[in-house]
Amino acid sequence: MSTKIDATERLLNLVIALLGTRRGHSKSYLRERINGYPPVASTSAEEEKVQASFERMFERDKKTLQELGIPMTVTTNYDTDAQDQSLYRIDPVDYRVPEVRLDESAMTLLAVAANVWAEASFGAAAQSALRKIATRAGTSWYEDAATSQSRIRTADPSFEPLWTALRSHHPVTFGYSAAGAATTTVRTVQPWGLGNKYGQWYLSGFDLDRGEQRSFRLSRIASEVSVHAHETFKRPEEFTIASVLDSLGTGTPHTAQIAVPRDAAHWLRGRQDTERVTDGAWHREGWEVLEVSYREPELMADDVAAMGAQALVIAPPALRDAVAARLQRAAVAADSEQGPLDWTVPLPGPAAKKKDSRDRLIRLLSMVPYLVANPGVEEAEVLAEFNITAKEWEKDRDTLTVSGLPGYLHGDLMDVTTEAGHVFIRDAETLSNPLRLTQEEACSVLVGLQALTALPGTEQAHTLNAAITSLRAVAGEDAWLANAVGLQLITGPEVETIAVLQDAIINKRACTMTYLVRARDELGERRVEPIRLFSLDSLWYLRAWCHKAGELRSFRVDAIKELADAGAQDHVPAAGLPWQLNTGIYDPGSNDHAVQVVASAAAVQRLGPAYNASLFALAGGEVGMRLLVGDIATLAPLMARLGGQARVVGPPAATAQTAAWLAQAAASYHAVGENTPAVPRLDG
Repeated sequence: MSTKIDATERLLNLVIALLGTRRGHSKSYLRERINGYPPVASTSAEEEKVQASFERMFERDKKTLQELGIPMTVTTNYDTDAQDQSLYRIDPVDYRVPEVRLDESAMTLLAVAANVWAEASFGAAAQSALRKIATRAGTSWYEDAATSQSRIRTADPSFEPLWTALRSHHPVTFGYSAAGAATTTVRTVQPWGLGNKYGQWYLSGFDLDRGEQRSFRLSRIASEVSVHAHETFKRPEEFTIASVLDSLGTGTPHTAQIAVPRDAAHWLRGRQDTERVTDGAWHREGWEVLEVSYREPELMADDVAAMGAQALVIAPPALRDAVAARLQRAAVAADSEQGPLDWTVPLPGPAAKKKDSRDRLIRLLSMVPYLVANPGVEEAEVLAEFNITAKEWEKDRDTLTVSGLPGYLHGDLMDVTTEAGHVFIRDAETLSNPLRLTQEEACSVLVGLQALTALPGTEQAHTLNAAITSLRAVAGEDAWLANAVGLQLITGPEVETIAVLQDAIINKRACTMTYLVRARDELGERRVEPIRLFSLDSLWYLRAWCHKAGELRSFRVDAIKELADAGAQDHVPAAGLPWQLNTGIYDPGSNDHAVQVVASAAAVQRLGPAYNASLFALAGGEVGMRLLVGDIATLAPLMARLGGQARVVGPPAATAQTAAWLAQAAASYHAVGENTPAVPRLDG
């Protein structure tokens, strides 16, 4: 056989050969019959070299299959020559996804769970798991028809290496900036779990430097993560990331006294447990002091800074200093002289992961059962399902048609044809069952399903629990990952509001609501017709037709202060109105303002996706963003929250208005140019 064979084709044929035998095949048999392995040389001297080359190639192929989760067994046959006594085989029971029974409602929930990761690094794995399970369950198609959608992002650069170390039980080392610390310390940790709460990712594990279990916020990791690939540890079996996430924010709350104008600061007044201070020493005409409790000092400092000169922290000093520092940095950035900026160079997207023969092999092993389960599927649908180009599809199709059982005769080779744009596959029985779930696939769907259990509404609770039980069985020995990775999609008091809105969506009811526009500190009345609930990280939004705007709008659920039924919905949606969460949360309007912002890489990670901004590479490593806003007044609070990580540079009116707001806010703390404490490091 010729050796000029694509590695993917050789590996695919090896898998088919080992799956298609009950007894097993020797290495000699495989070498003679698998396209891509070197043929026997003409002389003994040459054969010695060629045999050694084949042995190395075969060992690499075995390792590749093992790394991909394809189990190969070896038995011994003592009736043959010593070199052929080892027989290799892949047991179909170990290879394929176990039989799973999920009805249509369960598959819908599974689609919702998989789509949680649509904007995260698990996105492709979640969709692959969904495809495999749908194929095995006999469901050829599935739709996400839920009233609510959730998306979790994994933008922190440290997530990928930490996930790799977690699933392989390797220690890691990284630089870490603790909250309020001015310096970075090096930490070596055994990663036990990764969890998302408050829109932030946390690592929980055993800190080898401190000798105890600790939690670390990924946004505070200030260096590359070094994985100790040659070291392993035993993770405690009783550990669950859910218990760690539950414990976050449950300690003794902090208390602050914040002065605000009377009849203003509606966001602060609406917080749980906020009380008016009547016996304090601080006094200013027309102002009053509120006592507010909070748990996350950094998040509280962000929120208060966004209020600008309309809020003044009286105590504690640490919170006051943190707010003042943010405002000072934002004001200095806004007032900095700016030379000409070159907005002609688009920022290149993140470097795509370099694909190799293993990635393509996994795709082909997934593609065959998909084609078997969907005879006559449209060619365009195949390209979309596997996110490939027409050129890649042509190459994949050609590889499939020259792959099959050893012998490669008619009936041995798979036959892939396209008829009038529809794809058919024949003689593919050996690969008709999908490969069992990888660790990423098992983790993504299980964690997504478990996260859905926290959402309001119990009408699907039984189906959801049944789906989780079935998926744990499918995941097998990798089910432990569902205890190691966790999401808390709802962490605030808006659970009741979400439940009411879900009911309105299901029953097609309109609502009246009192809504707080925080950028203007303005309470207003709206009549809306709810269409969809969605969350991005930990923030929940309502997608609804707004009668006041006469357009679709997105509303933050935590800004809805009062909610009441307003009768049946009466707006007839135009064609194409059904909406999916895919391109940011900001709604472009006819009166929007186009603005230019210069930001750090960390700020771009937060703003870019939310505003669907166009990104440009600027000098000095900064990034330019062109985005739309409905109101210029929203920019200054946003810049204050970012604390100098971004500044508005155009148009001139927006630049001037934002700079003036920030200067006034900073001056209210006497922060600019005076005695300001050391500024803690910010990592996003």
